[in-house]
Amino acid sequence: MILRDPVHGLISFTGPVESIVVRLIDCREVQRLRRIRALGLASLAYPGGEHSRFAHAVGSAHVMKRYLDRVRALALELPAHDRIDEESAMVGLAAALLHDLGHGPFSHTFEAVIPGARRHELWTSQILLDPASEVHQVLATIDGSMPTKVERLIHGVSPIRHLARAVSGTFDVDRCDYLLRDSYMTGVRYGALDLDWLLASLRLHVPEGEQAASLAVDGEKGLTAVEAFFLARLYMYRQVYLHKAVRSAEICLRALIRRLVELGPVTGTPPLLARALRGEALSTGEYLAMDDRTFEGAIEAFTSATDPVLQDLASRLRHRRLLKSMRLHPEAEGRAAKAQLDEALTAAGLPPEYYGAIDRVEVEAYADDAALTVLSPGGRTERLIDASPVLRGLSREVFVQNRAIFPREARELVRAALAPFRDEPGQLTLG
Repeated sequence: MILRDPVHGLISFTGPVESIVVRLIDCREVQRLRRIRALGLASLAYPGGEHSRFAHAVGSAHVMKRYLDRVRALALELPAHDRIDEESAMVGLAAALLHDLGHGPFSHTFEAVIPGARRHELWTSQILLDPASEVHQVLATIDGSMPTKVERLIHGVSPIRHLARAVSGTFDVDRCDYLLRDSYMTGVRYGALDLDWLLASLRLHVPEGEQAASLAVDGEKGLTAVEAFFLARLYMYRQVYLHKAVRSAEICLRALIRRLVELGPVTGTPPLLARALRGEALSTGEYLAMDDRTFEGAIEAFTSATDPVLQDLASRLRHRRLLKSMRLHPEAEGRAAKAQLDEALTAAGLPPEYYGAIDRVEVEAYADDAALTVLSPGGRTERLIDASPVLRGLSREVFVQNRAIFPREARELVRAALAPFRDEPGQLTLG
């Protein structure tokens, strides 16, 4: 199989080992990922951000293939039990391809807006271990224990420690692909990490007193690429994942769901969504029957709802008439700001429980990861935070985004009410 990809160029899966990817791609659970946007509602801010979880899954499997090639080149540095044989390579490729099977409509947004929603990782496990799923059946025909091995590896559990870290760790194949892909598709160049150099600088070593090999980076040529990776991640959070329009859309969708729960099923509510909102357990097949189209069809139907709040919220999402935002001081007290916002919205004739929110998000610039070390030419190892002044500085920084979210028609009342909390007095930032 040879595919063209805008991020990685030509992607190929050939030979007996990589044939597992070809077989799994045709499974209905993997094909469903074509109907799940990787960035959820981000296309409302970035028109190009329409790419699917399917494209990301294929890209992740490609990065895993490249990682396995690199590890094979380092085989002499590894104890025999940490070398990659055909079976472990197949498990690694399958885990990279299938790690996001459990995402619901609009990806992470689904978990954020559905009350009591199970995390997508749990759904991924259920899908893989369900004998009725096609991915389970394909894996089981290779080896009866393979579905469990792949499921465990996705959660970072494997006899080969460095393979577990490659699937679920600081520099896992998931992050390497989504930073590159999200950056490319949104047109934001901050996420363009140097994957070629990262892979070339990767090393494996056995720490003193241990028997299993750990990931390391060549201190002479790889440290700059590692620093760029963490900077790219921080910049993508600031510019894309936490973009004010994206957050506004998610808050609007959350308010719509809240109103729908209060009203009970209304005309246009998909039956499976109605059951999920009631907290009922869904079977694997029922959960997989929901995708982005489920929500999009419901939102379109709700634009004709008789309830004015539900109708208005649906219309805002459908026609991109999003709520606006005002930047607040990072240290602004949330409850006090929300009380003032609620008062202003009430004065404007808008129910604040649906039309107002204080959206505060904190992102650590760098959290020390002792499992990934820097290897000097003499064989000495250091923690990343000790070897890199850049990462040491980032470890002390927390990016805080603090915004008030509200409708445009209440702008003047909100501006006056939140004047003591605004980050830049006299300046209103609209999303």
